[in-house]
Amino acid sequence: MYLRKRTFLFCYGVLILLNISGMSLLSISAMAQPDSSFTWNKLPVKALLLSCPEPQDVPLLCQFIREALPKEGVNTLCLRIEYQYKFESHPELADVNALSKQQLQSIVAACKEVHIRFIPTMNLLAHQSDRTNIGPLLKHYPQFDESPDYNPPVPWKDGGMFDFYSKSLCPLHPDLFKILFPIMDELIDVCGADALHVGLDEVWILGYDKCPRCGGRDRAELFAGYVNQLHDHLKQQHCEMWMWSDRLIDGKTTNLLAWQASMNDTYRAIDLIPKDIMICDWKYEDAPPTPAYFAIKGFNVLASSCSKPDVALAQLDQIRLARKNGTREAFSITLAERMKGVFSTMWFNTGDFIRGYYKASDKKNVNDNVATFKKLFAAIREDEQPIKTK
Repeated sequence: MYLRKRTFLFCYGVLILLNISGMSLLSISAMAQPDSSFTWNKLPVKALLLSCPEPQDVPLLCQFIREALPKEGVNTLCLRIEYQYKFESHPELADVNALSKQQLQSIVAACKEVHIRFIPTMNLLAHQSDRTNIGPLLKHYPQFDESPDYNPPVPWKDGGMFDFYSKSLCPLHPDLFKILFPIMDELIDVCGADALHVGLDEVWILGYDKCPRCGGRDRAELFAGYVNQLHDHLKQQHCEMWMWSDRLIDGKTTNLLAWQASMNDTYRAIDLIPKDIMICDWKYEDAPPTPAYFAIKGFNVLASSCSKPDVALAQLDQIRLARKNGTREAFSITLAERMKGVFSTMWFNTGDFIRGYYKASDKKNVNDNVATFKKLFAAIREDEQPIKTK
């Protein structure tokens, strides 16, 4: 009953938001023409997110890429590199266990061998610290800190709205992009990448009242302006931009609250950013119909799961039904095409995940993630069997 009520409230909220934004069905349908080659049961993107491996696990990852991922049906691998790379442009930013250029390129080469798209991933706004430690960027460039007086070990509380979670960059610091753009470009070049995932999730510290540049500003405009600058730079590099969805969802209307959505008003940025950004819509506890919201708004979207098989399969059902039922008319096909596929995510040691894939682990989180990944991709393979005709 709770989930039904929550889904109803969310769908009602979608209608309200569309009405507020002034988007009509006719205006949406005029945005794009359908692809005549569209096949509802063939997902264009079947992606997996892994953490950057420890150097000694690079050969293990390469073997996993070559042997396991093609069998599972993965066609896109995102690697959460962050600062675990020995940047030549900014060597001071290399974190502990950073990979060398040769190690990273060996991972990229393994992907190319089996025709898997490789997308490097970084957090380029929040997640500049953990519960107790400042990350490499703010450690070396503290002037970029949005809230220099608000630091670890401020008590870290799960789910709290204004308790300390992680540090954020100041989006308006005039020198920030002098550091970010070179390391972004270096990763793109080293990986031969045609896309970069820039993170942007869980930005709780934004428009901090004591920041001389951001204090008192509209947070949606701050967030959108930052997104647009990253997007425009990547566009110049002929790179697609991927980002997480949560800051673009109204946490109050949807009742998704502060983790999977925004409670600090950034959600209005959805109408202020380009539509050619890939939205990675992570929902780990249940499967609200947020992928459809982004598709209606004109974005390509991936339903992103983690460690609950039932949630991953429910998300797949949403993608599958929208694509299947969207073949009735041109307008619906356009929306269906934006439901690009799925994105299975993992947030712990990659070596543990791979070893758990081959043999059950003694760690519950490893087994849960592996089970979710396997069940999701098995369902996709079943969906993609040739459609029987009478």
